[in-house]
Amino acid sequence: MALEFYEIIKQHAEHQPDHPAVIEAQGTVTYRQLLEQVEGFAGGLDALGLTPDSKLGVMGLNQRETLVATLAGFLKGIPVVPYNYLLTPGDLVYITGDAGVDLIVLNPAFLKDETRPFFSQFRHRILTGPAHEHGLPAEGTRFFDEFTAAGDRSKATQRHERTAGIPDMILYTSGTTARPKGVMLDESQFHHNTAGVVEHLPFVPEDRAIMALPLFHSFGNIIALVFLRAGGTLILIPQFQPKSILQGITDHKATVLPLVPTIYSFLVQLYERGGHDVTSLRYCISGGAALPHALLHQVEKILGCTVLEGYGLTETSPVIAVNTMEHGSVVGSVGPILPNVTVKIVNDNGTEVAQGEVGEILVRADTVMRGYWNKPEETAEVLSADGWLKTGDLGHLDENGRLYISAGRKKDLIIRAGENISPLAIENVLMNHPAIAEAAAIGVPHERVGEQVKVCVVKREGAEVTASNLRDFCREKLPAFMIPDSFEFYEALPKTPTGKVLKTQLREEAAQKSE
Repeated sequence: MALEFYEIIKQHAEHQPDHPAVIEAQGTVTYRQLLEQVEGFAGGLDALGLTPDSKLGVMGLNQRETLVATLAGFLKGIPVVPYNYLLTPGDLVYITGDAGVDLIVLNPAFLKDETRPFFSQFRHRILTGPAHEHGLPAEGTRFFDEFTAAGDRSKATQRHERTAGIPDMILYTSGTTARPKGVMLDESQFHHNTAGVVEHLPFVPEDRAIMALPLFHSFGNIIALVFLRAGGTLILIPQFQPKSILQGITDHKATVLPLVPTIYSFLVQLYERGGHDVTSLRYCISGGAALPHALLHQVEKILGCTVLEGYGLTETSPVIAVNTMEHGSVVGSVGPILPNVTVKIVNDNGTEVAQGEVGEILVRADTVMRGYWNKPEETAEVLSADGWLKTGDLGHLDENGRLYISAGRKKDLIIRAGENISPLAIENVLMNHPAIAEAAAIGVPHERVGEQVKVCVVKREGAEVTASNLRDFCREKLPAFMIPDSFEFYEALPKTPTGKVLKTQLREEAAQKSE
């Protein structure tokens, strides 16, 4: 019996019952109330007649109900399947069938004429808000607060007997050219990961974190669990909106701001217009994608707090490395490796390279996934028999054991006339240009040299710059073999729901334009 996070919340409810666990627009939830709601929801699951193969789908915004349902699923032993609500309808249907989800916690905002037939197919639906004209079958449809209040809390810890081999959570990665893959993870792995994180980031109950990262994503999920472990407070921002984030910091005196780089870029531009007080912030945490050096300096200067960059994958529960509060930001580094994680850097032959040399990052730890749900072949491609996970990222370790993502994704490496070109190096240079808000370097096919370097850029509001200007700027900062061949200006770059640039889509668009 696991119950790791239940025991943590229970201890907080006993020692600081009235301390805020969650703050959202609808009000504040104390640790005592959080415990009661988790127990009530878990107890209510007994009455649903679930099968050993049942799964609990959660499709909500950043809201109290999302946290309660997830923690109750852990407590009861019902596998949780978070839904990325920004995926295509086809992908949502695929995830439901692939995982076998028959119970869903659903925000009524996602109920539309075209989606009602899909949601009607679940055996059980628990709506997180009022929806009197929801159009769903009365049988099997309940409302979250009523369901939770009626749950038998005495049955909360009576574990659901599920089929052997089913994990505590199936966390689907967002697919770009293929269907999403379900990463199999257990509550104990999140517990191990949060234990490693708090050695680098020892938050205290007085800390308050802005939760704008979507809870369906591994980054948002682990930040929430780290703060619950620390007994801190989560300030829930329903969606990524810079204005709401700044207002949340101002209104609730947030001390910690975890975000992805692209949102920081928009945030500092908005903050400079005035009207918000961010003096309460102690730390910003950046992850999910590489943080350009210029943007790191900009955030620290404008917001007046330290930026701690980290690195991880959904497949590793997710954090692998993060900079420490003790040493602060280290430009270019994602920090020392967590104490319960092992990393090695290897060449294309799988041989470990010398310290400081760039190669693929491999990870082994108790936090590495069991594998991909229903995908043994894809699992075998990335996970060796002795537990080493191929991350697909290129990096190196310095003499102090700090990890650097030196060249980005292995699949994004550009090879022009036999030279390996790091898109990350080009992007870091261009982000120092005062007219550039975003930059993404990609390789495009070329008959003579194999690939040419194209950079997709977004200008800052009101800025003027030409491709010729940018090429001259690169000539001053980069070696000759890395100078981009072409530039294209965009209003915005395509991104995943967590703000990571979709380079696959940019490459596909570039290939279509060249045909």
